[in-house]
Amino acid sequence: MSDQNTAAPSEPSSTAARTRQAILLAAVEVLSVNPGAALGEVATRAGVSRSTLHRHFADRAALRQGVDSLAEDQWKLAVHSARLADGTGFEAFRRLCGELISRIDTLAWWMACESAGSEGEGSEGEEWSQEDALIAEALTRGKQDGSVDPALSVEWVSNLTWATLYAIRFVPAQGGLSPFEARQQGLRTLLKAVAADPAAS
Repeated sequence: MSDQNTAAPSEPSSTAARTRQAILLAAVEVLSVNPGAALGEVATRAGVSRSTLHRHFADRAALRQGVDSLAEDQWKLAVHSARLADGTGFEAFRRLCGELISRIDTLAWWMACESAGSEGEGSEGEEWSQEDALIAEALTRGKQDGSVDPALSVEWVSNLTWATLYAIRFVPAQGGLSPFEARQQGLRTLLKAVAADPAAS
């Protein structure tokens, strides 16, 4: 006979993780467009109740911190998945662009924060600098092996990359492009801009 006072089983960790991820992705989608949106709107977009959202994130600050961590994790994953030590510097940059563009919806959080004049938790610090260093090494190698335009500084390429990612994510809604078209045009823009021989990109 069951004990009526027995607490209900806790949510399985795998289900809890999926729910948490859904809330974070919904927060990126909603708050990157409207930072002041109600948390109820985030819950609705995630397909959960507001009480479920608060079970995972006590308040707006906790939710923002969670999204910051998600964006940082995706940034690191993109950099390391690009295998920046392999091939020519330009080949490494091409892979990096593909990895970043594939994660554009999550990385949009950082771009929205910068546009609003605030910085995410993952926008600075030692680990962030380590990822930047890997990219700088690949671009420097590209200048040395003749695959990357030697006239472009690492800082310029970095700023150009983030500006293009911003355009990919936020311009299509105003420019009549589909997300696929925006990603294709953004990738083409970056590769032709950075290649030592744009015709070969």
